[in-house]
Amino acid sequence: MINQDNLQSYIKWANIVGIFTIIMGVLAALGGLFAFIVGAAPGVLMIIAGVKLLNAKKAASELLGIEDPQVFNDRLNSLFIESTGFLKFQGIYYIVSLILGIIGIIVSIVFSAVLINNIPMY
Repeated sequence: MINQDNLQSYIKWANIVGIFTIIMGVLAALGGLFAFIVGAAPGVLMIIAGVKLLNAKKAASELLGIEDPQVFNDRLNSLFIESTGFLKFQGIYYIVSLILGIIGIIVSIVFSAVLINNIPMY
């Protein structure tokens, strides 16, 4: 069986990180919405990841006090599914953020080059 103290710690931290991930996702989505609609995509991914983590916390909470091995295995499997979903969405978030960051840098460089070339020389 799983160490109950470790499970309690997982539940506590999954709850904290899940809530903060959703809050940061909302802020990122709102901030990105003002730049471009596409800029809100990383925030939406963060919100989904936060929900997945809260679902994992719920699955972990359901493991406490279960004696039946079959029910325990089903709940443990649910915990792994939700935790894997969180990790996938975090990975996608990082990839999308990196791509949008690179595109932003390229656009900034091109825009700066155009501005510099259009400055009149006296």
